[in-house]
Amino acid sequence: MKRGIGAVITIITLLMLPACGRAAANEKLVTPPASAPGSSASSGAPSGSPSSAVAEFTVDGTGPYQIGDKLTDLQTDPGLTNVITNGKACPNNTTAQGTGAWKDVYLSFHSDGTLYLALNRSPQIPTPSGAWLGTSLAQLKTIYAKVQTELLTAGAAKAFLVITLSGGGILFQLNPQGQVVSMAAADAYYLKSSFQTGAAFC
Repeated sequence: MKRGIGAVITIITLLMLPACGRAAANEKLVTPPASAPGSSASSGAPSGSPSSAVAEFTVDGTGPYQIGDKLTDLQTDPGLTNVITNGKACPNNTTAQGTGAWKDVYLSFHSDGTLYLALNRSPQIPTPSGAWLGTSLAQLKTIYAKVQTELLTAGAAKAFLVITLSGGGILFQLNPQGQVVSMAAADAYYLKSSFQTGAAFC
């Protein structure tokens, strides 16, 4: 009797061994593989992240420096450099420069501290339509063919004015070769009258 019971136990044990083997094999198959170096799981931020966005210069200004902003607010965040009040050219106004990526953007504030003009002299900041420092007059005419524009002269100086429906404008000042050397954003009529009379942008 004992011999018979032992035989039954042996048979059951033999039948169970393959099942345990199959379970172990299946567990290995469903274990997720480790991420390989350089894979998407271990890579950094995508190239389209906000930190890689290109700054643009518009009729409203650029980046954190927007027409209508207050001097005191911009001094706090994001900051200003070379702040000069009551300068020789515009004794009642304050001028300053941006910081970081906007260090070549020059800003003018009225006596009440309101930003009314932004001047872009950075080769790294284009307009949304694709005009850069160095862009030729012929290219400007092509880029802005569908909006209101004017070619201005003041003696030997020339400028190309782009006027928006809101009344804002960008004045592209040109060198003798007809290439953009700076861009000014402000009220379009103000930009035109100031350029043509040769007055400082005060």
